[in-house]
Amino acid sequence: MILKLYRHRGKIWKQKFQSIKAISPQLKQLVKDMQETLELTSGVGLAAPQIGQPLRLFIVDYGELKETFINPKIIKREKEADEVEEGCLSVPGVRGLVSRSTGIEIDYIDIHGKKKRAILAGYYARIVQHEYDHLSSTFYTSHIVDKNKLYTYKPIKIVYFGTSEFAVPILKTLYGQQFVGEVEIPLVITAPDAPAGRGKTSTSSLVKLIATEFNLNIDTPASLKGNKKFVSKLKSLNPDFIVLASYGKIIPKEILEVPKKGSINVHPSILPKYRGPSPIGSAILAGDKSTGVTIIKMNEKMDEGDILGTARIRISTKDTAQSLSKKLADLSSKFILHILHLAHLEKIKAKPQNHKLATYTKIIRKEDGLINWKKPPQNLELIIRAYYPWPGVWTKYNGKILKLLPGNKLQLEGKNPVTVKEFKAGHKDFTLNW
Repeated sequence: MILKLYRHRGKIWKQKFQSIKAISPQLKQLVKDMQETLELTSGVGLAAPQIGQPLRLFIVDYGELKETFINPKIIKREKEADEVEEGCLSVPGVRGLVSRSTGIEIDYIDIHGKKKRAILAGYYARIVQHEYDHLSSTFYTSHIVDKNKLYTYKPIKIVYFGTSEFAVPILKTLYGQQFVGEVEIPLVITAPDAPAGRGKTSTSSLVKLIATEFNLNIDTPASLKGNKKFVSKLKSLNPDFIVLASYGKIIPKEILEVPKKGSINVHPSILPKYRGPSPIGSAILAGDKSTGVTIIKMNEKMDEGDILGTARIRISTKDTAQSLSKKLADLSSKFILHILHLAHLEKIKAKPQNHKLATYTKIIRKEDGLINWKKPPQNLELIIRAYYPWPGVWTKYNGKILKLLPGNKLQLEGKNPVTVKEFKAGHKDFTLNW
């Protein structure tokens, strides 16, 4: 359950917070709800008073540190300190440089009731000190190095364009920031409902389903070019940014020029490589060892805008287009917040792409997955991973469709998936390997 966040001027901060006497089922449920709330907000730590509970408890979820701190007590702080910019879920729209110790030792009880002592350094130590302060009703603004450099900003107003599954985690993250109070999403644009499945049932996009769940305003224009009514609607919202991820249509110039601070596209490749509609499968198909996300300022041409930032990840030898898409979407959902924050404060300069290095991808169609099993391509294993789940790799065997699946499996039409070895045991003429 998502819990309400309490701002720094709430009555909760005037109470004395109580030590926890027992690890009860109710406490475990509270921690679970806190974790769900923290995940939605993209924060790294959350203290019980921030969700209205006067308890000496906080959680941290950053990097390798995923822990519940019950009745914590910092017993040592290193003398050396450093300065890093901080913000807070209870103080939205404010940032400033904060000086904190670079290392600490802390005693606490974990969610299983076990007494522990942790020695933390760097950013881990900073997060814990930040949350620990909340247990004495203290906020990071008390530690600002130079209060003249403390800056505030209004919520970033965003119109979001997205359709496919890749766009869902990004919208969830932006909604989480709206929940905190740092973002405002007046409108979500997605594809119109379309017939899907064997029954051709009218089906909403995944982005529409999530936006509906979040009670966000939604529009599904059938066309964008020359749509004066739609452009007028966007202008009336006066957005700071358009953010687009896997929307499926080219955005006309008159729409790109609507937001005050620019239109931004989240593209799942390291541009200028793999421009176009199928960059994720193309990276697998090429046997690339890594790929990533590029955030660009959009122009009228396909994926040719100036680059605001890139983030890389490795491609596993077991990654399919499906699994890699999820990894890149999760990466994008975190990266977009960083880029938006810098762009909103005009602290980032976009860099032009090297168009001479550009490569382009194509729309993948069902027939692209068809192979001749008696004369298979040399890169069959890569094709199977790149085309999973769509369009899938398939062939015709004894008049039936035979699907080639990741993990060296086969699925004959009307049958369950089996290993290649199992299939060959019952079909002696089948000789394909990969």
